[in-house]
Amino acid sequence: MAGRGSRRRRFRRRKSTIKQGGNGDGDGDAHCPPHPGFVCGAMEEDTEAEGAAPRVPVAPCPSRRVLSFLGLGGTKEEGSAEGGAPSKIRDREGPAAVPASMTTSIPRVSDLETLLRARKLTLILDLDHTLLNSTGLDDLSPAEQANGLTRHTKGDPTAGLFRLGRARFRMLTKLRPFARGFLEQASAMFEMSVYTLGDRGYARAVVKLLDPDGAYFGGRVVSSDESTRRDRKSLDVVPGAEAAAVVILDDSSHVWPEHQENLIVMDRYLYFADSCRTYGCGVSSLAELRRDEREHDGALAVALQVLTRVHQGFFDSVLGGRFSDVREVIRAVRSEVLRGCTVAFSRVIPLEGVAGDHPMWKLAEQLGAVCTADADATVTHVVALDPGTDKARWARDNCKFLVNPKWIMAASIRWCRPCEQEFPITRRHGR
Repeated sequence: MAGRGSRRRRFRRRKSTIKQGGNGDGDGDAHCPPHPGFVCGAMEEDTEAEGAAPRVPVAPCPSRRVLSFLGLGGTKEEGSAEGGAPSKIRDREGPAAVPASMTTSIPRVSDLETLLRARKLTLILDLDHTLLNSTGLDDLSPAEQANGLTRHTKGDPTAGLFRLGRARFRMLTKLRPFARGFLEQASAMFEMSVYTLGDRGYARAVVKLLDPDGAYFGGRVVSSDESTRRDRKSLDVVPGAEAAAVVILDDSSHVWPEHQENLIVMDRYLYFADSCRTYGCGVSSLAELRRDEREHDGALAVALQVLTRVHQGFFDSVLGGRFSDVREVIRAVRSEVLRGCTVAFSRVIPLEGVAGDHPMWKLAEQLGAVCTADADATVTHVVALDPGTDKARWARDNCKFLVNPKWIMAASIRWCRPCEQEFPITRRHGR
């Protein structure tokens, strides 16, 4: 029995170039192209009731059942943001945990002076749903099995598909398109580390797929075994990291409560049907459709463009004679996304609430939009849930853009103004 438990703990689920994305729509405003994985991504949440804040789905990957038979149980809310094993350290209610940086041998990131001389910043990368997607072989859907993904699948490295595990505890891991090209190009601008709430065995196994020679991460891999909180991430476990020079790339914002200003949120990569079911997408998975994100304009290509702008903005300010805080640069880059847009909301914000305190209003302002309570000549977009409201009718009568709230959410993920035609309002949208 001890040997079996040992095996269960051992494994956990889990050169290309790009050009500037976006395209013109004839009026000089940049729009970003649709993302192949967007419908299954982080933006596929429902707005369940009028005035309700957007509900961001939080769920494990792969399923709890898979992780249970691997001996690695837990979920994003009930263990970790990436389905990690229950933490070996107590959470907030228990005694304070010793920072992992004092108890582990994770290599330190370079000091700030060394980074600046090399013209680099620190980049912290998530694994699951950011760089890859994993699933248990028992969770493959009938359609996926009909497409050749079965318990006997041995993987296809040329397609970024790998098999992990031993004996009967087996999984498939699919690398996100452009993952290795992304790492290669990002490494010229950043010293990179991995931070996952998966356990150490799983983290090391999938990092080996991404970086077999250790050229990108150099052993800088933080897992749930080192994390000081069971379901949260913090820079206190990244030895030597200085927040003023750290950029974080993750599909989940809630796991970084203390470092929101360092965070660039990714569109989630949900390749397998099990992940789509977990997040309640209600659509066929990419594997079922025999398709995938495109390398040249998929989510990682978009993220690389944003990182390039942040890197350039940071070092432009340094060369200009002042030390820049990367959080200020990220804030400035984000504020350009919807600059020039003036947004009025219709039945998105409760009448009894303070409009300026609503998450959707705040997000639009962070993206550079001007928000207003009234529809007037300055308004360019009406964001509504129901096409029959007075403001919605006004928007149509005055040739204004009429979109549902997911348009703003998409802008926050894509880091450019999405095409409005992708976000029409149907009656009682989101119900």
